Amino acid sequence: MNQLQTQIYQVILAIIRIEGFPEYYKDHTIRYGVLNYVAKYSLAKDEYLISNRAFEHLKFNGFLKQEELRRGLKSRRNGFTYEHPIPSNRISSEIMKYRQDEEMVAKILDWSDHIVVLTTEENNAIKDSGYQNKMPEGWEFFKDNIFARYKDSSLLEDDPSRRIKVYGQVCR
Repeated sequence: MNQLQTQIYQVILAIIRIEGFPEYYKDHTIRYGVLNYVAKYSLAKDEYLISNRAFEHLKFNGFLKQEELRRGLKSRRNGFTYEHPIPSNRISSEIMKYRQDEEMVAKILDWSDHIVVLTTEENNAIKDSGYQNKMPEGWEFFKDNIFARYKDSSLLEDDPSRRIKVYGQVCR
């Protein structure tokens, strides 16, 4: 957990511990805010995983500066995105189950703390498979592969293992 992630973690804890928060969480606007912080937690990492296809795309198009990627370059126009292997709505739901247990919230965030750089085409494969915002049926935290929906959507044969350093403003 880097410094920015520590700060985001503290904000998440402060929000979810508000008295009566489970009732507030039912409201779309408030729920969206929590999902945003959960997503930004991983986006604040200093390095992301990257598919081989996305790496070649970034290299070919000159998006890398000394083998590092500026976060703000992500766009449809540039042909790549940042993707959470476990959707933030699923992570947030798990956090809500344990919202009073600070250690468990940290464990959930730590275990799910991955971002994968994908080409737009790779990201569309996830959408087309029906896994844009959900994990496969029966999938469980801490037991199953965090990349299960990639496998089910035939996006990647192997779990992403290549890493790329990122810098600049966190963008979602």
